[in-house]
Amino acid sequence: MRQPTLRQLFPWIAMALLAGCSMDALKPTAARALDLAFYEFSSDVRWGDFEAAYAFVDPKTKAEHPLTDLERARFKQVEVSSYDVVSRVDGIGIVDQQVQLGLINRNTQIPRSIVYHEHWRWDAEKKKWWLVSGLPDIAPQD
Repeated sequence: MRQPTLRQLFPWIAMALLAGCSMDALKPTAARALDLAFYEFSSDVRWGDFEAAYAFVDPKTKAEHPLTDLERARFKQVEVSSYDVVSRVDGIGIVDQQVQLGLINRNTQIPRSIVYHEHWRWDAEKKKWWLVSGLPDIAPQD
């Protein structure tokens, strides 16, 4: 039996390489950016890096509702134990998510959880997703 030539193998090699390519490379820019923004934002929150997470907040939201010193102090007082997306609704240029955050008070070690609504919008000019809803309100609710 004769060995196949490279010319005969080329279509098979090309199909194998294409099959191994990430599907992300085929997604539109906004969808890839959304995946990346969600991954980075949720990682920042999970690791308790609320300053980095604040970089995702829409500049208009920041101007209207700047982060106060009290809010910054509250973020330093908690450890995030979980970040679970409960529901998600995608629209054209917007995404809404309900997220359940598990929090542990660093001083008392008392756990609690809050449900947080995230509203994201796509900025086509900057090719960036902005968190319009701002960071979660983690003030204890009595």
